[in-house]
Amino acid sequence: MPGRRGLHVGCDSVVHMTASPEPTASTRIRTLGAAMVVTLLIQLLLGMANTFWLAVPETGSGWSAAAPMGLLMAHTTLGAALLVLAVWIAVVAFRVHDRNWLTASAVGIVGILIAAGGGTAFMGQTSNDGASFLMALGTAVALAAYALGLYRLPVTSTT
Repeated sequence: MPGRRGLHVGCDSVVHMTASPEPTASTRIRTLGAAMVVTLLIQLLLGMANTFWLAVPETGSGWSAAAPMGLLMAHTTLGAALLVLAVWIAVVAFRVHDRNWLTASAVGIVGILIAAGGGTAFMGQTSNDGASFLMALGTAVALAAYALGLYRLPVTSTT
């Protein structure tokens, strides 16, 4: 039946035209980079909330006296998740040989580690203002790295 065969070919081509394409490595890494920027901003807000509402002693260890503990746990848990996401981005960038994201993720990982080290030092000795500054500095370095990674992506045309 010639008419039926022609109809089948037309339907097949319509299906292929409307099917969404598989995400490319570039699209996946762009999504991960954007997720990192948003997550770092959330972490920054949690850090500021801890500054306002976390009750730590003037000196000494803040680990045992910190209250409300839920806010601190959210901040530290998100920090660990940020490190996992940063390593994930680095692995994806390495697999696809993307120098832009390799650089961004390497600098981002260093920033996250600086922030985590500062946070650990601060909670060990709450009078250590330098450690508090390291948290902010590390977060700023990581945010800048991933934002620059997004900025340096090639512009794609939709037409």
